[in-house]
Amino acid sequence: MNFFWKIIYSFLFTITTLSLYYSNSSYNGLLFPSSVNHLISYDEDYDLSKQILFDSKHQNSICSNYIIFPHKINIGVFDYEYDLKSYKVLSSLYIINYGDFDDSESGYTFSSKDYIIKNRFSKKINNKIYSSFDLKYIYSYIDLYSSNAIATKFSLYYYNKRFLLQGFLDNYGFVINQYSQFEEQLPIRYGYKIMFIPKYINVLFTLKHDYFDNYSTFNISGELFLFQKSSVIVGFSSLSKELYYGEFYNDFFTGMSFGLSTEYKNYLMSIGFKNLGAIGLSSAFTISRLIN
Repeated sequence: MNFFWKIIYSFLFTITTLSLYYSNSSYNGLLFPSSVNHLISYDEDYDLSKQILFDSKHQNSICSNYIIFPHKINIGVFDYEYDLKSYKVLSSLYIINYGDFDDSESGYTFSSKDYIIKNRFSKKINNKIYSSFDLKYIYSYIDLYSSNAIATKFSLYYYNKRFLLQGFLDNYGFVINQYSQFEEQLPIRYGYKIMFIPKYINVLFTLKHDYFDNYSTFNISGELFLFQKSSVIVGFSSLSKELYYGEFYNDFFTGMSFGLSTEYKNYLMSIGFKNLGAIGLSSAFTISRLIN
């Protein structure tokens, strides 16, 4: 076995369970969560969808997110949301650190990271239809081996009072250069999402269905709004079945997630947690500031 594949297998040994949870292809960083709401709802467009559904006035903001996974995997995301002519733009930088790895045979130590730059352009087409387009660039390296790719996402939103329907195509693009002669694949997916607000309850429900090449996932979340500027959000993903390990009382809360958000003056602060079963607990922290 050549040295490259020893490194790859050692790297994958540590993140196998996370790969099962998020995808079965390369460039899984494109699927990793970028905020508290994304971690809990499995929906990177959650905040944009809320703005559409509540018909909120757009405000420029800067945001910092930090997500911690087991095995010392961590993600830092920096967002800047602003207006550009008739578009709302979200520019993001992701730094995904997979940590340091040891080859047990040779004692060789190496590291791996992903860097992602993303720009999302969203636009109101008419009173009921919205659209968004994401352009993503990912640079990934494992030890001395690197690869990069371009990916896109296209979404259409239909809004009607207390109801929002989204359809999307995600991670369609191309690999600019491979790690090696082995052909890598982007984690292509498509799906739909339904968000709705019951008439007499101050809760936002979200149902989301993602389709990959070999499987599909179903995700549900609910956000309860407390007072005027605070909320509690809980979620569950069918991906949890990949993390079950036998005992009902252990598996019952696997895949469940929980978060809190509160707003103070021009700051919004959120904290969230996801139970990954035998892997451990994932946590996320978000702080954003309005700059209008």
